[in-house]
Amino acid sequence: MAKLYVFGIGGTGARVLRSFTMMMAAGVNIGADEIVPIIIDPDASNADLTRTVALMNTYRTIHSSLSFTPKNESTFFRKELSQILVNYTLRINDTDDKTFLQFIDLPSMDKSSQAMMRMLFSEKNLGSSMDVGFKGNPNIGSIVLNQIVDSNDFQDFANNFESGDKIFIISSIFGGTGASGFPLLLKTLRTGTNFPNNDLINHAEIGAITILPYFKLKNDDESEIDSSTFISKTKSALAYYENNISKNKSIDALYFLADNVTNTYENHEGGSAQQNDAHLVEFLAATAIVDFSNKQHANTSNKELGLKELTNSVTFDSFYENQKRLLFAPLTEFMMMTNCLNHKFDYYSSKDFNANNDNFNGLYGSSFMTELQNLTGLFIEWLDEMKRNKRSLDLFNLNTKDKPFEVVTGVKPKKIISLKSDYDLVTDRLNSAVKKCQSKEDNDKFLEMFFLAMRKLFNEKFNA
Repeated sequence: MAKLYVFGIGGTGARVLRSFTMMMAAGVNIGADEIVPIIIDPDASNADLTRTVALMNTYRTIHSSLSFTPKNESTFFRKELSQILVNYTLRINDTDDKTFLQFIDLPSMDKSSQAMMRMLFSEKNLGSSMDVGFKGNPNIGSIVLNQIVDSNDFQDFANNFESGDKIFIISSIFGGTGASGFPLLLKTLRTGTNFPNNDLINHAEIGAITILPYFKLKNDDESEIDSSTFISKTKSALAYYENNISKNKSIDALYFLADNVTNTYENHEGGSAQQNDAHLVEFLAATAIVDFSNKQHANTSNKELGLKELTNSVTFDSFYENQKRLLFAPLTEFMMMTNCLNHKFDYYSSKDFNANNDNFNGLYGSSFMTELQNLTGLFIEWLDEMKRNKRSLDLFNLNTKDKPFEVVTGVKPKKIISLKSDYDLVTDRLNSAVKKCQSKEDNDKFLEMFFLAMRKLFNEKFNA
């Protein structure tokens, strides 16, 4: 069973993994059978990271409660998301409670080496704490992250790697952790020999997305991060990538993504205060993972992710046809199920709902249902964050009330010949779907029922 290892580097990597996990939940077509996320971020308390870890744990709990058979067509939560590292995070040796000066053991160096290090790194650099990331300093990150291959966690990843597995790397190009981590990780994967299965890994299919500046930070004289330097750092890094990654064909597919409409966020160097709203750019970056996973890449190719129509409010009609085909049905079907569970749960968990006859005994008060409702609530939260961000990703009407088919932004649902409408029609399709379910266990049958009903409704109301 082929696996896709997804390395998410820094805060951007964690945020893209959040969007990717939502796509997995909705059943977006992902080529790999099993996804193995690995986060590289020394800032273990980063709220962007902890939120993504919690989401992935919820996904795994739901998936582990399901047993998909070949006859069960449901794609909701179907792909396996595996955890091989604690909190999915590759821990970096000797960064806890240390400054950069202590990490490189500056006092033990001879005078000439100390002088050289003080020329290369400012006093502020040397005093930087290693446990909150590299705060926009790739020069620091390149030294610290060079130790990745020596960690037990990297050895665990290498031990799990098998023939046919793929690797995808997410990073930003304008900060510290991502900008330094991507080229170092790629070099290790391509040329390293001091780890298990190194030949398989050296020759594996590897893709990556590098994200150019898509937000700014408020000026803060106390912070080491200055977003006015993002563009100059990006230009330098792009030149390096061209000469040391693209030209030497060390990667099979390299995606680039940016946006010139930028939000301005609070300037938090890391920790629990660093939690940014989900963003269109992160959503699009997640689609790059899907694109890579579904294709074979024989030669090095550089790819730019784009939209057919670039406005301040992006809808499904803004996507090129291939992107829209990939996303429209699964996200809409999952959204319609989410509305049922969030707004009509009292009815669908009652005896008045005919599908409950001889089905789902004890399901509605189970831990499985609690986790499912938790994730669907997080799904709405994620969509709402992207909708209110700049540039807005406005895929759905998040307040449909009793009009369940007024759900897709800018799309008028088709009229069909039926005596039923609105949630009465939804209920009718659910009652019909439960009779067609191939699953035996309540958890499986419940999700299969919703999948079959939502797919039928999507085809009736939205399919061209």
